[in-house]
Parts: sequence; C-alpha cells; structure tokens
Amino acid sequence: MNLLVLCGMALLTVSATAVVRQLRSEIAPFCAAAGGVIMLIYIIDCAAPLIAFFSDLNSSTGGYFTVLIKSLGVAVCCQITADICRDCGEGAAASKVELAGKIGILLLTLPLIKQILSLAGEMLS
Repeated sequence: MNLLVLCGMALLTVSATAVVRQLRSEIAPFCAAAGGVIMLIYIIDCAAPLIAFFSDLNSSTGGYFTVLIKSLGVAVCCQITADICRDCGEGAAASKVELAGKIGILLLTLPLIKQILSLAGEMLS
C-alpha cells in the first residue's frame, strides 16, 4: 500500500470539503463521506494479500480465526460509521453505533466463550 497516495487522497478530500463547506455547507458532509469511501475502497484493494494470508491461516486453525476476523470487521465498520457520525455532529448516534459494535462482537464470540467455559469445567472436574 502506498501511504503517500492515501495521504494525498486524504488531503484532497479535506481541501475539497473545505471549499464545498464555504460554498454550500449542507453538502460538505457528503463530500467528506465520498472521499472517505474512496479511501476505504483503496485500502481494501491494497489489503487483498493480507486477506488471502488470513484465509489460508484460518484453514489451519479450525475456524477460531474466522471469529477473530469477523470481530475485527465489525469493529472497523462500527468505528468508521461512528467517525462519520461524529464528523456530522451526531455524537449520540456515534455512541449507539459503538455500543452496537461491542454487542455484536460479544455475540460473535459467544460460541468461543461457551467452549472455553466448558473446557475449564472439564479441567476442574
């Protein structure tokens, strides 16, 4: 991943949003969101080798790694959404999204927690 390209995209997005905010402030959040989506697509495209590596690693770990990757995906999606909400001045919505993400991660990990607890119970017996 070329970080200079990503930094350039970020600076271009910030500059365009500043200009749009002066001309029509109601469109500025959409401009910032569009720039963020473009940067996210670039990051995902650059992360393709990393995703392939993790999928190969998952096949050898028996599925535990799937829960980790899904949890990471939930965390990243919720963080990006919460940041967009905060950029638009909606801190309360951002807090709700973060809470929903935490609950979602707990729900994803329930089978692992259950398995760990049963294993601990077997060790104590």
